[in-house]
Amino acid sequence: MSALHCSTAYVAAIADRGRAPKPHPISDQFRFIVRLAVACHAQHVPYSVGWSIRDQRMQATIMACGKIPVAKPLPRPPKSRPVSDWRPAIWDATYQLDAWHDAKLGKRRPGFVIAHSCGLSLVHPSESGELGVGEDGANEDIRQGWLVTHAASGRGFGLTLSFKRAADALLLAASFPVDWTQDADALQSIPDFQRAGQSVLATYGDAHSKDSAKRRLAELERAA
Repeated sequence: MSALHCSTAYVAAIADRGRAPKPHPISDQFRFIVRLAVACHAQHVPYSVGWSIRDQRMQATIMACGKIPVAKPLPRPPKSRPVSDWRPAIWDATYQLDAWHDAKLGKRRPGFVIAHSCGLSLVHPSESGELGVGEDGANEDIRQGWLVTHAASGRGFGLTLSFKRAADALLLAASFPVDWTQDADALQSIPDFQRAGQSVLATYGDAHSKDSAKRRLAELERAA
């Protein structure tokens, strides 16, 4: 049986819904309009959604004609695996000739790499190609001397840490909403990229780096 349906909802401006991080939610009626539009689209029922402003409030109206479907709950996004579940082991490292970027020499150098799926890596620089053996053949402590790097560019955060602290620093950086698989230069202008880097320095850097990073974080907060 064909029918005509019309629903209207009012949507308050973001500025009128309270400040982040927990603004007042949009209304259930507006959610209904979104759900009905999704259902109509899925079942090929003709519909239209119009927007207008009345009394300084945004107004959304949906009109549907035909066999009106049931507006089902919107699907929830799939749950991603928390980065905190990552538990690397030193023996997971693989040797690569272009493991990290040496800023002093301006080129990439070899080392042992443990890559994280987010686009960051743990790197233990090594010229010998043998884990636990230095360039001169002497034994070295493989628990020390780890870098946290941006895998695509090989650039690091300016820290040399123990294996455990390096893994924790990587997870801290990975917890920010940053697509670390992007080109390093493209990330420079992203505020969350800046916050991630400064947060890692403020947590795992030396005294000077921590103070500088904390000041920079305060500046980013004021500019937000």
